[in-house]
Amino acid sequence: MKKLALDAIRLDGETQARVSLNQDVVTEYAAHMQEGDTFPSIVVFHDGSDYWLADGFHRYMAHKQNKATEIECDVRTGTLEEARLYAYGANGRRGLSLSREDKRKIVLSMLKHPEWKKWANTEIAKHVGCSSMTVGRIKSGLVYDAEKEQPKKVVRNGKVQEVKTQNLGKQKKVVEIVEAEQESDTLAELTDTINELHTENQKLKDAIAIGQWDASEIEKLDIQETVEELREKARVLEIDNAALRDSRDMFQARNAELMQTVKNLQTKLRKIEAAA
Repeated sequence: MKKLALDAIRLDGETQARVSLNQDVVTEYAAHMQEGDTFPSIVVFHDGSDYWLADGFHRYMAHKQNKATEIECDVRTGTLEEARLYAYGANGRRGLSLSREDKRKIVLSMLKHPEWKKWANTEIAKHVGCSSMTVGRIKSGLVYDAEKEQPKKVVRNGKVQEVKTQNLGKQKKVVEIVEAEQESDTLAELTDTINELHTENQKLKDAIAIGQWDASEIEKLDIQETVEELREKARVLEIDNAALRDSRDMFQARNAELMQTVKNLQTKLRKIEAAA
């Protein structure tokens, strides 16, 4: 952790994942800071030349509102592109929840990126903190928009002309493409959605429980982060446990095969000994 001058941190690299900041939240944070409450450090990426803000825009603006000149930072080495990718997933893990418009903006940005658009819907959804079906719907809209804008060449009066395809049945073609693409992913996406809804339901239960505690907003945020970290550790342990069970089953099956092979060899050996 290190303190950086606010003016040394750049905010113009399109790392702001939200459509807009919530000024009420900025004002609330600023008031808590004036009362002496401590907030988590903001996250910035240093590319060797510039410091790019990746997480903590509301906290940064609250410091500005309080006319502070420095802020505590978690400085990480990385490019502007890495800062953007981190920013797209930061609020899905903690902090002020993303709105539907925020999530749509982030998903669109990822789908338009030359590398991130290659990610599976489930990967994008997990990074952003939305359902894979939401990613699929946004992707479908991009496909339709691209098809709609694609000009078609026709010959009229001996001249080749380009005609927009909005009214030439493109929508039906796009629907067929989307349906074919989604058919193989439907079961996996529905499973992911159920798991995500279960996780979201658990988060809401945690939020209600934490909200009933007699604690400050900062203490509640700390408690929420602790609960989320513990649940994430439990999830990872469950995955590891499942992998161990799979390995155990595989070894047991392999052991059974080897025992059967030994038994067959022993039978052959007895037959050979008897014949001799």
